[in-house]
Amino acid sequence: MIGKSIRQRLVILTLFVLALALGGSFFIANRAFSNTLRETTYTQLANNATYLKTLLENDTYTIEPDRFDAYARATSLRITIVGKDGWVLYDSDYREADLDNHLYREEVQQALAIGNAVSERRSATQRLPVLYHAIRIDEDPDIAVLRLSTTLSQLTGYQKSYQSLFLGGLGLLVLLVTLITAVSIGMITRPLHRIKETAIRYANGELDARMHLDGPSEIAELATTMQDMAIRLRNTIDEVESSRQQVQAILDSMTEGILLVDSSLVIKVANQAAKNLLLQASDNAQSIEGLRLVQAIRSTEIVGACNNTLLEGKNHEVILAHHGHLFGETALLVGRSKTRILRLFAVPVWTDGQVTGVVLTVNDMTELKRLEQIRKDFVANVSHELKTPITAIAGFSQALMEGAQDNPDDRTHFLSIINRQATHMQRIVEDLLLLSSLEQQNTAPTRTWTAVGQIIEETVEACRFRAEQKHSRLEVSVDNPENLEIFANGMLVVQALSNLVVNAITYSGPETTIGIGATIDETDAVFTVSDSGPGIPKDAQQRIFERFYRVDAARSRSQGGTGLGLSIVKHIVGVHGGSVTVDSELGKGSTFTIRMPRGGMVPGTTF
Repeated sequence: MIGKSIRQRLVILTLFVLALALGGSFFIANRAFSNTLRETTYTQLANNATYLKTLLENDTYTIEPDRFDAYARATSLRITIVGKDGWVLYDSDYREADLDNHLYREEVQQALAIGNAVSERRSATQRLPVLYHAIRIDEDPDIAVLRLSTTLSQLTGYQKSYQSLFLGGLGLLVLLVTLITAVSIGMITRPLHRIKETAIRYANGELDARMHLDGPSEIAELATTMQDMAIRLRNTIDEVESSRQQVQAILDSMTEGILLVDSSLVIKVANQAAKNLLLQASDNAQSIEGLRLVQAIRSTEIVGACNNTLLEGKNHEVILAHHGHLFGETALLVGRSKTRILRLFAVPVWTDGQVTGVVLTVNDMTELKRLEQIRKDFVANVSHELKTPITAIAGFSQALMEGAQDNPDDRTHFLSIINRQATHMQRIVEDLLLLSSLEQQNTAPTRTWTAVGQIIEETVEACRFRAEQKHSRLEVSVDNPENLEIFANGMLVVQALSNLVVNAITYSGPETTIGIGATIDETDAVFTVSDSGPGIPKDAQQRIFERFYRVDAARSRSQGGTGLGLSIVKHIVGVHGGSVTVDSELGKGSTFTIRMPRGGMVPGTTF
């Protein structure tokens, strides 16, 4: 291809057109001059031939060499007289004896035939064209044809003069045309260069770039069209980006994990929930889009489900455990209580009748499984807790009906047992009803500003009898120098503290000290109950607040506990927007701490 840029192509094209025009002009002018010179020479030859013919026919001139030679020199013409037999009778330039027969020369034959004839031949010596004009002589018995000829020697001189003038003018013309072409091309290419620069900026994403051109109307219209295109493209990109951000926001706000993989199992879309559920905590902030599924998630079950979905075009479900970067049975062994149970559902994506990808939804089933297990444990524990008193009541009442009532001692003993078991059942039912009311949504117990001293005093009074039974001492410590009150349901707080104190008395040895503490500041109210009992194992400290969970089940039942006391404490503290924790060491006792906002539940707190 000739020339890579518009500037080069225009320069080459202009020079080519200029050379073609000048060459054509030179050729036409040279040809025109040659034709004109020939026509003029032929006319001169014809006039002189006609004149000489008239003289010969009127016998004014006879063939006298001296006279013809003088005429030939005066006119610079060659005169040749050919006889009837074709031999030359006279020639002004050559000896007649040296010339061959001219009868069959072209111009002679034509002159004999039509009266006048012309011809042109190139001179063998001068390499120039020679023009001939022959005329027939009818009145002379010896002369057949009179021929005049001349060499176009002027043509060479003209060509030299013309070429010198032409080359000089050509140089000046080329200079002028080059300057004009350079200016014209610059006026065209400068706007194009600016358009090119703006187009590069558009390609680099700078769609806000603008240009103002005063060039030719076509280029200005092109620039305007490009700017309109950039504006529309910017608006389209903004709309697409806004839609993408909205979709991403929707995906990220979902608690369900969403993954979209293509036919090569390369991740195209992943929301934050999917990263949180499938990746380690240290990796869930990284971008996994563009990675292969096996690189991001090292689970053969998940990859296999996606492969099967791609191959079969059917939905596949996988339920497996997850902990850290481990999946399946290994996660259960390593993670234990921290293991998550995930439910993954692979759905094929169809395009034009072919499966082109897979949408993988991930649900965290851990809490559901935990609640299901709690429900099962609750039913089993309630059944177990109620079975013993019901069995005892049924058995002893049956014994009474069968005759034990006739024995005063047995009757009294059996009725005492029935009463104790019925009371135990009543306490279980009451605790269950309280838990149920505390767990109701939108639970809002009546709260008032209550004195901390009053709460501590009522707690001590409620537990005094149990303490005296075991000869235990209740030691109270209150740190509330400004006598600040708390905004709470005093009865519920007293019940929570009483449950903790009763547990401390129950599981501590006789003649021990139970500590009851309260620390109040502007923001928080902190209550503590400490004992010097056997302590609680580390693995049980997180479960003691579950319903019916007992560290020592046999001892707890023998002490008359329902197994719901700490669960009630947790729920009472929860409806006040607080928390309860335990700090315990085997053989050294336990300390339970209740922390709640002094001014009531913090807005937005849920339980």
